[in-house]
Amino acid sequence: RPGRSTRGDRAHLALAPSDAPAPRAATSGQGAARCTAALVVALASFVVIAATDVTLASLLDHAPNYRKWIVDLCAPHLVAPVLEVEAGRGSSSGSFELSGDMSAGDQLFGSAVMINVLERIEDDQAVLRGVRERLEPGGRLCIWAPTYQFLYSRFDERLGHVRRYRKRQLEADVRLAGFEVVEGRHVNLPGWLGWLILCRVLRREPTSSRLLRNVDTWIVPVVRWVETRVRVPIGMSVLLVARKPV
Repeated sequence: RPGRSTRGDRAHLALAPSDAPAPRAATSGQGAARCTAALVVALASFVVIAATDVTLASLLDHAPNYRKWIVDLCAPHLVAPVLEVEAGRGSSSGSFELSGDMSAGDQLFGSAVMINVLERIEDDQAVLRGVRERLEPGGRLCIWAPTYQFLYSRFDERLGHVRRYRKRQLEADVRLAGFEVVEGRHVNLPGWLGWLILCRVLRREPTSSRLLRNVDTWIVPVVRWVETRVRVPIGMSVLLVARKPV
């Protein structure tokens, strides 16, 4: 059951041909192997960025571009005062200007945000309903969560994930909790494939902070540029924006 903590004015609810030389063929084969390996590494590195709990705080410390991507996707939907709901274990992003006091039982918030939180909570309906009760009429909730239960791995278990979500499932869940769905979209297509290869097929646990920093510097901006212009059909994460009815 999530607890509650307040830091300053931030509010948190913790819940080849035949005569060709043989070496050339070998070199070509090695080149293809290197390209394949590089692709796997690049995709796998998105797993480190997309789902690390190695804590969320350490993820955001090493991946400012990825953090900014998440914040920029959520920010247009957030109205002060903002409540960031967290699930403990360093799950607070620390990336939003938060306000309010959760100890004030009658305080309402203009919006709420849950970044890599809902998948860790057994009774997600209870938390969603609780957040709805703390929002002003018309207040919005932004949820960022990992996708597709068939990608669930031992690494998910280590991260404390209870489940992964399909977009339609998450939309149905927030409606059941009394919200209206404003927007739902997949994010980070390369991360989806990286998770499939690294965590499900190879059963590895990505923890390289150096790789994370390199990918955040060189690859994340490119993927963000592409996905800003093209809505991808699948992704490592789902962003869902919901609204409390007026």
